[in-house]
Parts: sequence; C-alpha cells; structure tokens
Amino acid sequence: MAITNMKRFRILTLRREADSLISSLRSLRCADIEKSLPPPDEDVGQAFEEYDVSRDLSAVKAKISETTAALDFLALYAKKSRGLFRPLPEASEREAALPPPDDPRYEAVKHVLAIRDEKSRLSSEKTALENEVESLLPWEEFEGSIPRSKTSATESVVGSMSAKVPVGKTEDLLDGLAAVVETVRTVSAYRFVMLTAYRSDFDEALARLSRIGFSPAACEADEGSGYAAGKIAESKKKIEEISSRIEEIDKEAERLSEDVSPIELLHDSLISEEERLGAVSKVAASDRCAVLCGWIPEPAVGKVTALLESRGDAYEFTEPEEDDDPPILLSNNRFTRSFEPVIELYSLPKYGSFDPTSIMSIFYIIIFGLMLADVGYGVLISLGCFLGIKLMKPKKSTRNMLMMFGKCGISCIVAGILFGGYFGDAPAVIADRWFSKPLGELAVWFNPLTNFTTFLAVSLAIGAVHLICGLALKFYVTWKRGHRLDAIFDSGSWIILFLGAGIALFFRTVGLILVGIGLLLLITTQGRHSKNPIMKIFGGFASLYDIVGYISDLLSYSRILALGLASMVIASVFNILGTMPGPSVGGVIFFVVIFLIGHLLNMAINMLGTFVHTSRLQYIEFFGKFYEDGGRPFEPLTSKSKYVTFK
Repeated sequence: MAITNMKRFRILTLRREADSLISSLRSLRCADIEKSLPPPDEDVGQAFEEYDVSRDLSAVKAKISETTAALDFLALYAKKSRGLFRPLPEASEREAALPPPDDPRYEAVKHVLAIRDEKSRLSSEKTALENEVESLLPWEEFEGSIPRSKTSATESVVGSMSAKVPVGKTEDLLDGLAAVVETVRTVSAYRFVMLTAYRSDFDEALARLSRIGFSPAACEADEGSGYAAGKIAESKKKIEEISSRIEEIDKEAERLSEDVSPIELLHDSLISEEERLGAVSKVAASDRCAVLCGWIPEPAVGKVTALLESRGDAYEFTEPEEDDDPPILLSNNRFTRSFEPVIELYSLPKYGSFDPTSIMSIFYIIIFGLMLADVGYGVLISLGCFLGIKLMKPKKSTRNMLMMFGKCGISCIVAGILFGGYFGDAPAVIADRWFSKPLGELAVWFNPLTNFTTFLAVSLAIGAVHLICGLALKFYVTWKRGHRLDAIFDSGSWIILFLGAGIALFFRTVGLILVGIGLLLLITTQGRHSKNPIMKIFGGFASLYDIVGYISDLLSYSRILALGLASMVIASVFNILGTMPGPSVGGVIFFVVIFLIGHLLNMAINMLGTFVHTSRLQYIEFFGKFYEDGGRPFEPLTSKSKYVTFK
C-alpha cells in the first residue's frame, strides 16, 4: 500500500571497468539506469562524453533481426507448438552473456536463412515458369516463332482477341492491305490468331487489329527452343526439378524445427546484450573514468553497496530532489499485489503520492463478483486462472493478472451463492421442464431477476461507500501534506453531507442534522480563497452544484445491476433453449451442446464487460476524487528474454 522510496545513485569507476559494472548491476536486477552526463554547468574537472556503443549496438540488432527471421521461418514447419501450459525453459545468467563470434549457433542461423532465401528464390522462379507454361499452352500445336517472325518480304505476329469479333469483320478491317489473319485456335472466349503482312503494310495492319482488341502474345518461343511445345516441355522439366529441391528444403526445415532451443537461447542472449549495451550507452566516460547514474529502491541499497565495495568503486546515494522524476515501484502485500496491473493499465501514481492498490482491490473484487454473480462461472474462472499459474509458470505481469481474475472468480462464487446463480438458473429450469418438479428458491439472500429494485439499491449502496472512501482518501492525502483546513473543508464537508444523507434513511433526525452541518460548511468555506466578500458567499453556494456531479457518479454504479442482470438473463435463455427437446437421449445431447456453447460464450462476453466496467468505476468515479497520476515505471536493468527464463 505504498510507493517504494527511491535513491539516486552515482558511481565512479575506471573506464575499462564500465562493462563489468553494468553486467554486475544487471545480475542484481535493481538498478534503473539514466543518462549520466554531468550537467553543463557542473565542474567535474574532466571532459566527459557519452560511451559510444553505436557500432556494437547496430551489430547486435542485425543479429537479432536475423535470428528472429530464422525462428519465424522454422516455426512454419514445427509439427507441434509450445503447449499453452508448458512453462518457459530456464537458463542461467551466465548463458545470457553474448556468445563469442565462433559460436556454432550463428552458423546455424545463417544456414536457416540461406535455405529460406533459396526456397523464396526457387518459389519465385517456379511461379514464373508456371505462368510461362500457362501463356504458351494455347500455342502448343503452333509451329512458329512467338510472338514475331520475319522473312525477306513479310512480318508475322501472333496474339489473341475476343472470339466475339467476327472473322469477316477482321477481313474487312484489313481491306486494302497486303495482310491476312489466320485463326490458330479458339479457346473459350478468346481466338488465337496469326497476322502476316508485307513489311510495308505490317505496322498499319497491326494498328487496325489493335482497335478491335488484338493483343500480341506475351510469351516467347522460337525454333531453337522447339517452338511452344518444346519450351513447354522444357519448362515443365524445370518445374519438376525446382519442386524436388523445394521438397528437400522443406524436409530439412522440418528436421531443423524439431529442436530450435539453441537458436532461441541465442536470440534471448542477443536481446539481453542489446539491453546491456543500451545501459552502457548511458554511461558518461572520460579518458580514464566512467560515471553511471540512476535509481535503486531503498531496500536494495545494502546489496548494491556490498557489490560496489567489493569492486572498489566510488559511489554515493542521495534522496530525490524537488525537480527529480524518480521511477515508480509499487510495494504491496501478497494479496493486493495481483491488482497492480489495474493501476498500471490506467497510469502509475506520481512519486510521493498515494498508492490506492490495497483499498481499490477490495472494491474491485466486490464489484466484479456482483456483476458476474454465478457459482459455475466463478468456479471455471478461478480454476482456469489458478491452474494456469501452476502449469504455465508465467512471468510476473501475466501471473498477477491471472491471480487477480482467480480472486475475482471466488467473489463470483460467493455472490452466486447469495443470488442463487448456478450457470444461471440451470438447476431450476432442468427440474421444472424435464422432471416437472419446481425447485425452491436457491438464493441465500435474494434473486436479482425477481428483486431487481433490491439489487439496484445494493449497487447504489456499494457505489456510495466507494465514493465516500474516495473522498476519505482525498482527506487523508491532503491532511498528510499539511493542508489540514483544506482537508476538512474540501473533503470533510462532503463526507459529512453524504454520511448524513445515508443515515437519514434510517435515523431521520440525526441524518438531517449531519446534512445541515455539511451544507453549512460548504456554503461558508468553499469561497474562502476569493478576496471579494461577495464572491466568498457566492462561491460557497455555487459549490453546491457539485452535488449534481456526485449524483451522476452514484448513478454510474447502476451498471452493476445492468451487467449482473444481463449475464443472468442470457444464461437463463440458453438454459431454456437447451431443455426444449425434452429429457430424451437426443434431448440430452442437444442440451449438453447448447449448454457448453451458450454458457462459455456468455461467460467470455460478460467477463470482458465486467472487467471493463469494474475498471471504469475505479478509474473515473473512484480515482477521480484523489488520484495523482503521471508516474513512470521502474525498469531495472535485467536479462530480457522471450523464449527462456533467465535465473
């Protein structure tokens, strides 16, 4: 329930030791590195400049690109994908180091890329040959050069035109020219013809035929290639040879895809090296010395100090200054830590402000459960999430998200027991429609489908408590900063007013007295910052208009009712549809199919809607009362990975 205190560090080491310092800090996983050049106006006695690693960084990025391309290519041939519940293999930090240039895995990557490029080239060549064969097929029986041929007196060209053009029209078009058109073949809607004309009339004859859609053949064949038939045979032979080679490449790629773990480890080592070089580029270096700056969490000061003492480096740790922007690392207990992704999806709190994760998690669980109140859905959600954590062993962010939904699933179970939701009203529908034995009410508290006004009242009551809690947090934050009167007048007045309104529902006199006190405080204090006496009074009365905004916020919690009823009604519809055929063998099969498809679809859709709307109530109605966002995440230098987990 707090934001971890950060310490700024500055480390002075020998230039030649900068790389090893970065590697040592990476193994600790607690240092967020920043640009380390001294300010221009700071006299450090030496000329410092950025550590230039651009060449090394470019080389590593090129290797990452090659390795990624090789893995993507082999993934096309993998007979079995990585199982959903198969955890990532583990590797040591030593294996995260960049392999030497003679490492055989580099050659393996080059080999994969070579066969990939060869297959791409061969595939393009095969496609071109197939297109050529297709264009030559109409001329397979034609023994002449394509598209043009010449004699001492004549010139010829072959091509195609629409079969709808009458032969007589072609002859009429060439009237007056020493030219003739001979039909070689007619296929479907096209007529393949040869135009022969004296050289002096050839261009004019070709121009006239072009007007009626004549197009010279795009393919080529001559006597040397055996005309069209010979070239078709030659091309088909080449296609067979290319297909055979492509098949060999595919088999080799399948063999290589059976074990890509060495290349995957190489890929992650390169990513880790890219991260390390990125940190090295932030080092400020002189001829002999190097300076490294950044942030570490206060609890990590001890182990960082031990490391630096063992190395003999000079260092200092200082508190953040007023104009600093320390990174944010949330520190919560084991239960509420899983709800940190909700905060991160919105925006991290500003350094020095309040982290609401613990309080928010309680309301999140309650509201989520009310919106998706069903024992069956809750069991499926919780089992799926907790089994996913156990079997997949996911990384921290995914683990937290699964853990959060697992806890919300338990809330759905509790709310389902209270409201009688067991895959909607499945037990009642089956008992009534199949066995004609109506069940009694399963709800321990009440059934929202028949008592929706009570459900609305519960939703608004939860919303009222949520809003008052937000105002109380605003009171706490303001009071803690020393603005005690502001806390009392700006937050306390509204808290008294709303508490009074709630108490008035049960104890009218006491409640109205508190409402009156709250209104009086608002009228007399909300214009206090104005120097004009009239505006002081007017500002107080004008502040009462904010009641409209609070009522609007309160009504937003009616979405709890809407989401809850939606999932229950849809579930009930699928239950009725499933039981329509009756309790026969076919009816049971039909029911099982409809039940599974319907309820899985309903659970998925309403789980998404519940997540979105529960988060919205936190972000807008709750956070809007006190939250100060704008924090940047704490990103410690570590060994990044995609295919393995570095320990």
